[in-house]
Amino acid sequence: MARKKDELGTKEKTIHFRVSEAFYEVLAHEAKQCGLSISEFCRRVLLNRPIKKLPVIIHDERYIVQELRNIDKLEKDLDQIARYLKEGGEFTKPILDKIEKVHYDLDISIHDFNRAVESEYEMA
Repeated sequence: MARKKDELGTKEKTIHFRVSEAFYEVLAHEAKQCGLSISEFCRRVLLNRPIKKLPVIIHDERYIVQELRNIDKLEKDLDQIARYLKEGGEFTKPILDKIEKVHYDLDISIHDFNRAVESEYEMA
């Protein structure tokens, strides 16, 4: 298996050093908060490269479930309004177009939200 290559070249050498259990835990915690392996975190620190911590997301699952129910209800209401307006003739077309746009945006928001929650659980 070939070694990973970065801008400094192929990683062929290893460096071993001892640390206390407490120091290791802090190091591992900091690396995890940045979404990096301990090795990559140490490389970036040693080379004074920027290190960005991932945002901490704290949520109340009951609140999220309730909001998803509210969104689902809004989506159903929009469907009913759209069906009504489709039967109303040409004068309702601009309103119908706006509602369909809101409906589309709502679907995109739900999709993005679901992806964000899934990725949060994958990182945990």
